[in-house]
Amino acid sequence: MVYFVQNVFATLLLVSAMTSAFLPAQLARPMSTRVGENSLYASSADTPAVLPDFASKEAYMEFLKGVSGLPKGFATGTASGKFIAKEAPAMGPLPIKGTVIHLTEGPTDNWAAVFTSNKFPGAPVIVGRKRLSSGGPLNALVINNKVSNVCSGGDGVGDSEMVCEAVASALKLEGGAATVLPSSTGVIGWRLPAKELASDVVPEAIKNLDATSGSDAATAIMTTDRWPKLRSKTLKSGARLVGIAKGAGMIEVSWNYCCGVYFSWIFLSNGMNGFCL
Repeated sequence: MVYFVQNVFATLLLVSAMTSAFLPAQLARPMSTRVGENSLYASSADTPAVLPDFASKEAYMEFLKGVSGLPKGFATGTASGKFIAKEAPAMGPLPIKGTVIHLTEGPTDNWAAVFTSNKFPGAPVIVGRKRLSSGGPLNALVINNKVSNVCSGGDGVGDSEMVCEAVASALKLEGGAATVLPSSTGVIGWRLPAKELASDVVPEAIKNLDATSGSDAATAIMTTDRWPKLRSKTLKSGARLVGIAKGAGMIEVSWNYCCGVYFSWIFLSNGMNGFCL
């Protein structure tokens, strides 16, 4: 199952497992010791219920790499690019990052979404609602930071769709852009640099797809965050849950600047495999 939430000014892929309790560090076992249908592609421990103190940012990032192993069936890729904001050309070239999340074993129909109740949503929310109401499958997500694609003064929906088309084309997705869910977070009131994302950032992000770790994705979706946020949990059955999120400067519950993704692979007793994102 894929669980997707979007809020008003940015996309909110709310991580339902992010607030749950996690194994203490001394109880977390490397995934390499687990066997069966729910095994990870790569070894990874779980995050503890309470994170330890870190002497440096480097130490924290090294810790994240050790607990960020992705469940089977997922890969994440990130890339950086440059753009010049039409609204502020004097600022010169500005950095922007893109993240692609690919369901590597094919699309899933098992996804759900919750959207903001605000009556003034951003373009990614509008596109996401359309994807959900269509009842179609999901095969990938694309997330950019820096520009939220809200109140852009242009064709925000068209810009989001252009980036989704780039993902679908590069991954050769049978269902096309309709199987790609967009997410944007960042400055309000600027046009999304869709051409730069589609032609430069997305292809590089797809080249960088990695099925072993979500730590780079947790970093790439940040805007004003001081630290990347990632949590992981392995159930007794071996099912693996990993969540990443970003968010800073929350103003009001309906105006969240937040984005999060929840991944899982679960092998059900009746032999059906289940994705959850």
